[in-house]
Amino acid sequence: MSARYAFAAHPEALADLRDVPEKIRGLALLELQHLVHGNERGAALQRELTGCHKVYVDPQTRWRMVIQYRDAPAPSQHTREIYLLSVGERQDHAAARRLQREHQHTCDDPHARRAQAARARSTHAPVSRAEPAAPAPDSSAPQQRPRRVR
Repeated sequence: MSARYAFAAHPEALADLRDVPEKIRGLALLELQHLVHGNERGAALQRELTGCHKVYVDPQTRWRMVIQYRDAPAPSQHTREIYLLSVGERQDHAAARRLQREHQHTCDDPHARRAQAARARSTHAPVSRAEPAAPAPDSSAPQQRPRRVR
């Protein structure tokens, strides 16, 4: 079975995953597998987490993951990715804090979002070796922003 989505995670979400109890970690990894293969979606969140989805990990709904569905970066073989924002107990507000920090950081620096995404990329994501490296941009030419296709 092939994956429907690429996977990336906020660096602190990976720490969250390491810190949860072993049983919860196993359930969370299983849920992530279901998400990446498109077998599960998660429920949409509101207020400060609009645009995110929650996926409960345990039957008691005490532990949850907060994820985003977003465009995958250009070299990915997938068009969309699952971005893990946090793993924790239901009342933990780590996801909202991380989103707020990302938003503040991207407002300050236009290149920050791309840099943050690059740092969060999974080291296990396949990279196409067939594409040649892009030439360095000509600093004398006017810079244009690429259009995003949705």
